[in-house]
Amino acid sequence: MDMNIPFRIRLGVTGHRQLPGTDMLSGKIKLVLDSLRNGTSELFDSDSRKIIYSSTHTPLAFSILTPLAEGADRLVAKEVLKCPDSRIEVVLPLVKEDYMEDFESSESRQEFESLMAKARRPISLKRQNLREEFPGGDLAEARRQAYEDVGRYVVDHCDVLIAIWDQEPSRGKGGTAEIVNYARSKKRPLVVISPNSPSHTSVEIGHDLFVNSIHNIELFKTCDIPEQDQEEYINNLYKELFRNSEGEKLSEDSKRLVKEKLLPFYVRASTLAKNNQKFYRFVGPMVYFLSVAAIVSVASGILFYREAPLAFLVEFIILAFIFILVTYANSRGTHKKWIETRFLAERIRSAIYFAVCGVEPSPINVPPYMGMAHRSDDWMVKIFDEIWSGLPRMKGCAAEHCRTLIEYVHVRWIKDQMAYHRVKHTKAKRISRILEGSGLAVFFAAMAAAAAHLIFYSAQEPQTTKLESLLIFSAIILPAVGAAIGGIRSHREYSRMEKRSKNMEVVLSELDERFLSIATPEALESLLRETEELMLRETQDWLMLMRFVELKPAV
Repeated sequence: MDMNIPFRIRLGVTGHRQLPGTDMLSGKIKLVLDSLRNGTSELFDSDSRKIIYSSTHTPLAFSILTPLAEGADRLVAKEVLKCPDSRIEVVLPLVKEDYMEDFESSESRQEFESLMAKARRPISLKRQNLREEFPGGDLAEARRQAYEDVGRYVVDHCDVLIAIWDQEPSRGKGGTAEIVNYARSKKRPLVVISPNSPSHTSVEIGHDLFVNSIHNIELFKTCDIPEQDQEEYINNLYKELFRNSEGEKLSEDSKRLVKEKLLPFYVRASTLAKNNQKFYRFVGPMVYFLSVAAIVSVASGILFYREAPLAFLVEFIILAFIFILVTYANSRGTHKKWIETRFLAERIRSAIYFAVCGVEPSPINVPPYMGMAHRSDDWMVKIFDEIWSGLPRMKGCAAEHCRTLIEYVHVRWIKDQMAYHRVKHTKAKRISRILEGSGLAVFFAAMAAAAAHLIFYSAQEPQTTKLESLLIFSAIILPAVGAAIGGIRSHREYSRMEKRSKNMEVVLSELDERFLSIATPEALESLLRETEELMLRETQDWLMLMRFVELKPAV
């Protein structure tokens, strides 16, 4: 499988429209790009450079985020696109027709069209032209505000901002100086090149470039999964997706695209998630069981004096093993790898239905409240973007195939997810109730042991009998067993999973009803995006919930 996934640095650009000369500027921009691609830029600290040099399977590549205004925007974009495996992302301040009114000549408009055609998913920050949005309003002021908004968007969504700036104050709202100052306020890494004297370049480091995710991309690409197992998993998944009455009606080209370009990555992400999940779920309960065993050893040492040295030795060995087990699991990042690779797998699974329907998925949006747990430039987000960019451009849902695609998505995505969450809800509820009941039973048994010991102790002369030893032993052990049961229930999040799956089942049932009433490509695309948003939010919420859970010794 082709695993040519680079670590992509997203460059933003701001600068003047009128430039005195472009040859020297182009040369300086090239030097800046070369230093970034070679890992020698001042923007990388020593640790980042080590990561870059050690990640031999993950090269650096660029994408340029730009509004494609005349001057600096296009100059930087053209230099970036000369770099190997580079891409362009276009964000427009206005609807295209409004924006092109600002270009001075037909040659400028042709250049804009040519560069914009290289972007896979151009974004416009406006959905209607200014005359419709502000009838009778100040259109000039609205245009200036739109330019300021797009400059801030570029800063907010880039890793490094390249500014072609003469160091002079802004000549109008949204000017280069304002955008540079905004970048500084956001601590965005910044490269400033003077248009009048290109040799004068300054670098402002800001926050780091988060190159640690290179390491995760490298691990994902190089993790050894037996080829035979992977091939078998792909074939089984293909049968599950397409060897059914709905899948048989789909075009062979779309099914082949999914099998060749998406399933190998899904299988890799899913396999890594399952392997790490198994180990994490093994270690968690094991820690609680071993903790109970350690307390059993202590109780035995206290009650049976002759065996005390052996009992305390066993306790020491158990505690040491718990420490080693937890330390090893945490050093491997078992829990983190599980939830992150599962996030990637679920993102790819959703993409399968978009690929079948010929629709581009939406860029991932991370709400501010998730900022501590999830970022839009996380390694799994970067990998997904690379995977999707390796597919041909989507042309949209063809009207003649619309009914077939609606039926396929309805049955194979919506209904399958409803069934999945129904089973998950039922299973989590059953296990949660069993553990809850067991915990209560142990709790009442501990109370009974304590009460019996109190009665026995009050009725007898103080002495140690077998019955009293048993009661003492029970009074010590049973609370520990109850705590272990509660810990396992909490560790597996059974109660929370029950409620989450129940809620997802209800929301999906509403989508299920709506799929019955649609009949057009536009309606299908709209519901696809709504379903994608639902799936993404559910996965992001789970990621945020689980991100900070750590394995810890339970004694």
